[in-house]
Formats: sequence, C-alpha cells, structure tokens
Amino acid sequence: MKPGNLQGGFNWYIGIDEARTELWRHGAPKLPKIEVPTCFFWGEADPLVKIAWADRLGEYFSEYSFASAEWAGHFVHYEEPGAANREIVEFFSSLEATE
Repeated sequence: MKPGNLQGGFNWYIGIDEARTELWRHGAPKLPKIEVPTCFFWGEADPLVKIAWADRLGEYFSEYSFASAEWAGHFVHYEEPGAANREIVEFFSSLEATE
C-alpha cells in the first residue's frame, strides 16, 4: 500500500502494449504446440480470461488436462484452494503413473 506500488502492475501492460496490439491486428503467430503435459484449472467466473476461450487449448498444447471451477474467478487457487490443490495433486499423480 505504499505510494507508487500500483504502478508496477500497470508497467507490465505498458511494456507489452506493442506485442498486444500486434496480436489484435494480425492474430496469434503460428507456433508449434507445447509438448509438455499441462494442467488448466479455470475459473468459470473469470472476467479477464473467459472460460469460452478454453476451447482453443488444443491448438496450443498437445497434451493437457482441463477442469473448471464453477464459483471461481481469476484467482482460482485463492478462491477455491481445496479444489485447486486436488487438481494439482491429481495432475502430478497422473504423470507419475505414466513413468
């Protein structure tokens, strides 16, 4: 809560403005899919990263798991810590089982 602390968060958006504008104008670049197993636990009430966008995950990740948290927003791990912990444990346990 010190004076000026809030500016750091805004600086991130200022720093990526050119790249973000490029995405809006020309769309996402074509990249190879990410091959690392990835887990998404997405808040259905997230006002910033819409749950509807999850249908595009397969375009970017070759191996992923997806679950949603019905009552959570942008900070799922904070809003639903028990559910987030279960998802994390289940994800890493499934990786161990395949080794």
